[in-house]
Amino acid sequence: MTSEPDRIVVQNRIDFVTGAVRRYVADVDALTRVAERSRELLEGRRAAEVRVEPAPGEWSAARALGHMVASVRVVRDQLTRMAWMTDPVLPVADGAAEAAQDWDAQDPARLLGWLSEEVAAIAELLKHLPDSSWGRAGVHPTMGRRSIRQAVRGAVRHLEGHVEQVEAALRK
Repeated sequence: MTSEPDRIVVQNRIDFVTGAVRRYVADVDALTRVAERSRELLEGRRAAEVRVEPAPGEWSAARALGHMVASVRVVRDQLTRMAWMTDPVLPVADGAAEAAQDWDAQDPARLLGWLSEEVAAIAELLKHLPDSSWGRAGVHPTMGRRSIRQAVRGAVRHLEGHVEQVEAALRK
């Protein structure tokens, strides 16, 4: 979640175009909750528990976390481009490179660290973005034109789905 001093800065900022109070704080908070929830789910777990596939062919919690790290890295690149460039072509995830990663071999604390770092970097970018800039867009090769708002909300939905996957993998 956005820290209290940051929340005050964000909530007190007035959009210079519309005069509206910042309206995307909830979106930034939803993104930061993904990292927090992931950390809570792994708290007190042994690495071996996190690496177990719940069923043959299903992702372990570690594999799901690794995918989340790879996804959030791409989202960070996309959002940075949209914030600073005019109509950039957005990069997409490299499925082959991600599949080659051995996420299960990684220390779960390292995976959580990477996820938290990337989410924090995105939150830092977004908290300084005026409301009017959330409409800035980029062109995704398969999804077409997407705004920062759409990209953030889509990423949150995607990541929340994987948090549920991590939770289910750890239950089994």
